[in-house]
Amino acid sequence: MKRFLLLILFALPFAAPLAAQNPDLILSPEQRDSVLRTYHQTFPFLGRKAVERGFDIPYSTGANVIGLWMKQGLAFNNLALSTGDNPTEEVGFIKFGENKIEATTVNARLDLWVLPFLNVYGLAGTATSQTDVHVIEPVDFVSHVENTGTYAGLGLTSAIGIKRNWLSVDVNWAWSQVERLDAPVRGRVLGLRYGRTFKVQGRNRMSFWAGTMNQKLVAETRGSIAVAEALPPAVRDSLVDYQTEQWYQDLGPAGKAVADTLMDEIINRYDTGTINYSLNKELTTKWNLLVGTNYEIGKRWAFRAEAGMIGRWSVMLNAAYRFPL
Repeated sequence: MKRFLLLILFALPFAAPLAAQNPDLILSPEQRDSVLRTYHQTFPFLGRKAVERGFDIPYSTGANVIGLWMKQGLAFNNLALSTGDNPTEEVGFIKFGENKIEATTVNARLDLWVLPFLNVYGLAGTATSQTDVHVIEPVDFVSHVENTGTYAGLGLTSAIGIKRNWLSVDVNWAWSQVERLDAPVRGRVLGLRYGRTFKVQGRNRMSFWAGTMNQKLVAETRGSIAVAEALPPAVRDSLVDYQTEQWYQDLGPAGKAVADTLMDEIINRYDTGTINYSLNKELTTKWNLLVGTNYEIGKRWAFRAEAGMIGRWSVMLNAAYRFPL
């Protein structure tokens, strides 16, 4: 049913590992001494100790602009509906098929290396989405839902070195405010990445990695929507004789009472009526594969690209400018 779906978007922010230093990238004694002569950064804590050991640490603070496109499946259950000021009641006679969401988002992120192995960040952004919601009972139709929203979040990244490679763990929590929903949508994204960094020219570097990502959402969603936005006119017309349909005959007295109330709103107040709803939703694929690359131009600029695949398809582009603090 149109617009029974919320926007679910999380960016893929993560900071390049700092403590995961490839031995091939260790500063020479001359480079180390040169850096220490002009090193006056407050962050990261223990940063000077890391330089003394030969680590070529990046500037502590980063300003990022991130763009993301993604497509994935969604599942709905425990749908409950009502009209007016009445509490919602479960409607088992409405069944969903395969549902897909395609979304685009842009966000800004500010990150800080607090320790040589720990990065913290905050982010905020806007998003637009189009969702194909497939209802298979009592009427078979597909609703194309367009929606917009804003979100904000916090995250942590940590990294360790494994010989000449690195392993990073990233987790972030986001709160999304979506049109027509009664409360923000909360979610958590966990990312694991295993990769390697190479010198390419002067102080420029390039990294490559593969990994996986897991998403978790708060299940329950509540809101309200105009009947005309939820259902196309053809569906309303097909429900005029609903009491003769087999799905209605199979309902018990309580189910028929709920159906009668809803159908009265849909058929007789199509242009002015409103339906309240609550439902549980979940991602059809909670884990997916990641591959990516990052190119650093000296100490200031970095450009990152990452693709997600297998169940959740995504492309992320990130431009970052770093400065000392």
